Amino acid sequence: MKLISYYCLIILKSLNIFIIVWVFGFQLASAQTPKIKIGFGVSHLYDLYEGPLKLSGTNGNVSYDIVDIDLKGLNGDYTKFDVGLGLLAELCVGIQKSILLSYTRGTLTSQQDNQYATSKINMVNASYRYYFIPDIGNSASSVRPYSEIGLGLTSFEANRYFVADQGLFSQTSGAALSSMLAVGVQINVSPKMQITAAPNFIVNYSDAIDGYQNKGVDIMMSNTLGVLLSL
Repeated sequence: MKLISYYCLIILKSLNIFIIVWVFGFQLASAQTPKIKIGFGVSHLYDLYEGPLKLSGTNGNVSYDIVDIDLKGLNGDYTKFDVGLGLLAELCVGIQKSILLSYTRGTLTSQQDNQYATSKINMVNASYRYYFIPDIGNSASSVRPYSEIGLGLTSFEANRYFVADQGLFSQTSGAALSSMLAVGVQINVSPKMQITAAPNFIVNYSDAIDGYQNKGVDIMMSNTLGVLLSL
């Protein structure tokens, strides 16, 4: 849990920076004609393991402690290599800065000990991307590494089961705010076509995404390969 708190603190600090650079980006966009790119992405969705969560409660005069099981991806017979499909749009507001919009739809499976879950998720995200190498209009192939921070919304419908008899014992649905950090690369195949690849670290501010309502957050990865075309 200390590790989760540490990551959440980093996320919250990053969001303060995000607000500043978002405003700055739109100021740049108003000063010049921005380039627009649209495309699609394929993502491997993976539920990260945060560790067990110790909870305390009372029943009348009796106090008790229980441990909530946290599930993780690719961890048993009831998990799969989960794939999400999405749409991408990029607004270039400078030679090193962009505003990104994305939508991803997929299924997230996870398992741990005697439980497993299946979650249908839809993720909408807006983010700021900074390229470490400027876009100078070179038509030759080039690689441009970048960092990215963003905010989003994750909607979900999830079921949790017991492994022994595949019995359903909990269902959750709803929507949660999310934040994202990523470091990736963009490959300029031609002046009109780019390919991007990045692992996206996502914090969903609800622990109900894996089918059981509890306190805390749910952390996942979205390893995305995208294709963008310049308009």
